[in-house]
Amino acid sequence: MSSEELSIRLKEGESEHLAFRLFFGHETIETLVAFANAQGGAILLGISELKEIKGVPDAKESIKQWTHEIHTRTAPCLSPFIELIEIDKKIVVQISVAEYPIKPVSFDGKYFKRLNKFNQELTVKEAIVFRWQTMNSNWDSNTKPGKTVADISFRKLYRQIRRISRKKRSLPEEPFTFLRKYSLLEGDTITNACWLLFGMDEMPETTIELGCYSSPTVTTDTLTLKCDLFTEAEEAMRFICKYISKETQPNASLQWLYPLEAIRELVINMIIHRDYTADYNSIIKIFNGYIEFYNPGALPDDLSIKHLLSEGYISRPRNRQIVELFKDAGMFDDYGTGIRQIRAAFTNKGLRLPEFIKLPGRLIVRVFGETTIDWKREKKDTEKTIEITDNYIIQEEANPESKPEQKQILTEKKSEVNQEEDSFEESDSQNENYAESDEHINDRERLIITCILEDNRIPLNDIAQKLNVSKRTILRDIKKMKRGKILERIGSEKNGYWEINSSLLS
Repeated sequence: MSSEELSIRLKEGESEHLAFRLFFGHETIETLVAFANAQGGAILLGISELKEIKGVPDAKESIKQWTHEIHTRTAPCLSPFIELIEIDKKIVVQISVAEYPIKPVSFDGKYFKRLNKFNQELTVKEAIVFRWQTMNSNWDSNTKPGKTVADISFRKLYRQIRRISRKKRSLPEEPFTFLRKYSLLEGDTITNACWLLFGMDEMPETTIELGCYSSPTVTTDTLTLKCDLFTEAEEAMRFICKYISKETQPNASLQWLYPLEAIRELVINMIIHRDYTADYNSIIKIFNGYIEFYNPGALPDDLSIKHLLSEGYISRPRNRQIVELFKDAGMFDDYGTGIRQIRAAFTNKGLRLPEFIKLPGRLIVRVFGETTIDWKREKKDTEKTIEITDNYIIQEEANPESKPEQKQILTEKKSEVNQEEDSFEESDSQNENYAESDEHINDRERLIITCILEDNRIPLNDIAQKLNVSKRTILRDIKKMKRGKILERIGSEKNGYWEINSSLLS
């Protein structure tokens, strides 16, 4: 937050989303809990009742202590986002929390909710109703037909009970006490979440397909996971880590091409926010220089990518029980901060920011391993020309006599690309019409559709630039989709626009 933004907030005054406190104390934690039980909010420390900037002495040294106190005195544990703001040589501290999806959150056993600019304590009855309302509106909290406690693995259950008790520094609970506490059990019948978290059998509905690609169409290694969600998180990270480490000197610490904490956050987000009622799988594709994450589950209609990436984004989990168990097990820190942390991790590593692409029924995230300076490098080197064809970047020396061994490699690469394009065109001509299924629409074509959904008059050159491919490639894909009745051009090339047949994209 800048000093200008702070001035604006001071003028606005306290509200249901903003509070001022001179020092950190009990009222601070109470207010954070009240925010978490409402729609989220922020506290500015170092501000007097008269809105005077007094500052907080020794703020940097106190942050760790404050975080620990907030974490240990709230249940479920809150992990706020803390920012230091320097103005007029004084330090103001902003402590913010997002709306907590599993309500109510308590402070020392008491529950509070934010109303206007005041904290209101909830009665026990109000707290029970609050909990019931937030836990009984999601698919994962519904019972799993035909599945009872006899169908779950108590070995997996004990493992997570011990894990959560270590994190909370408490004694492990009895299995049935644990299951009832998290509302994973109704009589002997388990919920969908309980089945996905602790099921002992293979589960097709949790399938994650992972692949490492040497080119856009050639895989060098694959893995298919169909197991419980905790195991999937571990195995998916293990597979990814095999292919994103840097070469280092002997005995040196392992280095990564991507910020590992951000990749882990993306994997966890895929698993906990996935739509497990969808009939297609989660997919992770690892390429040279970038990774793509495909996940079933549409964003709400009123949630745009711009809003998703904004500071004011409030998390609305699809699977509340799964989210709560993953958080209490320490798989992520706090609600509503994941995307912010992912973007910050890539920025801190000097990497290009991830791309988030909203498609019908799914979300795609693409992360890049090249540095920002490489990505935006201007063509100052006149001795080289760069040809970009689909996902290949081919460099040619201007002087054909120099470095013949490199020229041979480049010739082979070009041949490789041409063969792929020829085979693509051949398969294109053999498929004059699309079937009404997703399998005939490849990923790049879906990205083209996304560009057109955002701007139905977008020039083909702009689409090619956005997708980092040649215009020829875009023309080929457009032609294919026009034959399949997916796209129709209305009007001239210069003044016309595109229409999409959305019924063929379901």
